[in-house]
Amino acid sequence: MIVKVQLFASLKEELGENIEIDVPEPVTVGKLLDTFLALAPRFEPARQSLNVAVDLEYSQEDQTILAGQEVAIFPPVSGG
Repeated sequence: MIVKVQLFASLKEELGENIEIDVPEPVTVGKLLDTFLALAPRFEPARQSLNVAVDLEYSQEDQTILAGQEVAIFPPVSGG
């Protein structure tokens, strides 16, 4: 299954705004992150702080991603 992922902040700066990740079905958020970090190992130290949203909702690593769902990965967000 190809998962289209939108990236933000430093991830976007390095890899572009959108990437496609090929993963076996079924895939969880955690497995998608594993595959993403294999493609972008520079971000591995930040794994625990990366956020993943599926269909605009923050997601836990055990959530299953279905074909066609919107997925975004982004580092912690702070504001002021």
